[in-house]
Amino acid sequence: MRDVPRVEPSSYLLARQTLRFLARDASNPSTALVYWQGVPERSREPCFFDAMQKFGPLLQLVLPDERPGIFVKRDAIHAVHDCGVVKRLVFKDWSSLDVRYAGPCSDLCGE
Repeated sequence: MRDVPRVEPSSYLLARQTLRFLARDASNPSTALVYWQGVPERSREPCFFDAMQKFGPLLQLVLPDERPGIFVKRDAIHAVHDCGVVKRLVFKDWSSLDVRYAGPCSDLCGE
């Protein structure tokens, strides 16, 4: 009998979800933490660079506390609120994330 790989039920749901952003796992920098729209729990990709290529063009942004950057899927952004150097990204699922960005909001969401 052949071994059948174990597939997590949540994997089926994630295939249909829209990416919000990627971040490096602080405990293992070669691993990507994947944040999906409408899914409260993040998932993991074993190779950060493969995840970057898999999810297409992403914007690299810096978090306000200057932790390592995140990579945002521009299509997932609904609006950007300008708070000076800090911008609040509001995603289409109404979740939000603050990032450091001195440029105009239109650079981030195409408004």
